[in-house]
Amino acid sequence: MKVVVVIPTFNEAANVERLVRVLEEEFKLLVDHQTAVLFVDDSSPDGTAEIIKKLQGEFGNIHLLLRQSKEGLGAAYIAGMKYAMEKLAAEVIVEMDADFQHDPADLKRFLVQIENGADYVIGSRFAKGGSIPKDWQIYRRLLSVLGNLTSRLILNLPNITDYTTGYKVSRVAGFLKTIDLDNLSSRGFAYKMHLLTEMIDRGAKVKEIPIAFANREKGISKMEGNNPLDSLKVVLGIRIRKSQRFLKFLGVGFIGLILDFLGYAFLVRVGNFLPTLASVVSAQPSVISNYILNNLWTFSDRRHVETKSYLKGLILFALTSNIGVFLVRGSIVFFSSLVFGHKSLVNYLIGTTFLVIYNFTVYNRVIWPRVNKVNKE
Repeated sequence: MKVVVVIPTFNEAANVERLVRVLEEEFKLLVDHQTAVLFVDDSSPDGTAEIIKKLQGEFGNIHLLLRQSKEGLGAAYIAGMKYAMEKLAAEVIVEMDADFQHDPADLKRFLVQIENGADYVIGSRFAKGGSIPKDWQIYRRLLSVLGNLTSRLILNLPNITDYTTGYKVSRVAGFLKTIDLDNLSSRGFAYKMHLLTEMIDRGAKVKEIPIAFANREKGISKMEGNNPLDSLKVVLGIRIRKSQRFLKFLGVGFIGLILDFLGYAFLVRVGNFLPTLASVVSAQPSVISNYILNNLWTFSDRRHVETKSYLKGLILFALTSNIGVFLVRGSIVFFSSLVFGHKSLVNYLIGTTFLVIYNFTVYNRVIWPRVNKVNKE
């Protein structure tokens, strides 16, 4: 694989030469990969770019993207990712800082996970075995821990322990390449949270590995002062957008619910169907209408357009929906009917409540993301 390590720099003259030499030694261990480093320098006044240009004469895999001004960490990473994909044919992109707070020796561990099928590998400071510097001042430890905890509570993504880490590896095809990087919610530090959710929304297989986050050895921190407020704004914006998707899902579901309920009531009250069988049969018209409307509206950003992907999506949708109808709602309706009686519509309401939760989870994490993975670029 073509692996490009993207490293933003601003006044990192004290670090870049040593970093390149350490990385080149690590690259020798990655014999199955073609490796390169892309520095994204925001016209550092301390001569960082000049040192990088000198290193280019010694190492053929060092690249430099020189920008005119400092626009934020996220803006630098975004520019670097786009350049790595468009100009360097990157298949895997590594996000790494220039100050040795990210250990270059961890690169091999990251790439092993990519080789094993992961699409997005996160270096976690808060997973078991990870750490932040013990000598950090209390306010900085609190800022790091509380910032991550706040993001975790608001975004509530499964199995993610570190939402704000800067050491990550992304697969390009089907994932990073499909994201509109120019429209991420932040050009600063908080781009990380939006990128994380975009990767997960595309069905990326995420793997966290513990890392020891170190102190900066040389130079001064470039952390932007508005990071906490910017991060809060980004995660709240993501949560609101995701809530809007759920509200759309409920609206579509309400239409299907009317079809479903009328069919169920007719089958039970007029046709004398058993409740479990009625709940299965009545669901079929709503399954079709739900797929059509969810594809057009709820999940319009991941819409199935081509005939092949549309039909695959419909079949998978019908299959998973009916699994929910049979196993989730059917079993709950059965046990509920033992309590409330066979003809009680309460059975339907209880079963449908659990079915809604199941459906949204499956549609959001399986149906549309899975089709996107099939249509990799």
